[in-house]
Amino acid sequence: MRVIIACLAFCCASLSTAFAAELSAFPIPTEKPSPHKLFLSSHPYQTSETFDLWKVEGGYSYTLFDSVDLYVGAHLDNSYQNNEKGFLSGVSYRFNDKISVDSTLRSSREELNNGEKENVLSAEVTSRVQLSNHLHLHATLDYEEWQQGIELGLGFRF
Repeated sequence: MRVIIACLAFCCASLSTAFAAELSAFPIPTEKPSPHKLFLSSHPYQTSETFDLWKVEGGYSYTLFDSVDLYVGAHLDNSYQNNEKGFLSGVSYRFNDKISVDSTLRSSREELNNGEKENVLSAEVTSRVQLSNHLHLHATLDYEEWQQGIELGLGFRF
């Protein structure tokens, strides 16, 4: 009985070694990642009259160079008073794995108090510094015809 168990253990060890050798020989792909990407992002914002508003952006991004992406997309928010929706485009530049700068142009159509609609163009520049795998600092400069803003923040991923 002991001989059979020893033979079985030896055979299993031999098979697992042979199987492990086959797995380690599996070729690792060395292709470059695709330059095509889809993106979707959302973030909350607050005004003096409301507190539960969200902006959602989504679209297509294409890598032009190793550190430069060009993107186009659409944006919308859930505000009842100033329901914005429109198009966006921009450029993203990564200095390295930890520092990036994004610039965005947004066009939207807003409804005025008298019922007329007006085309609005806004610009935004955002810089991001990654402090760790789960923590980053960001700063945003936002410009519209009637309002300018600076936002500083701390981001956390989980």
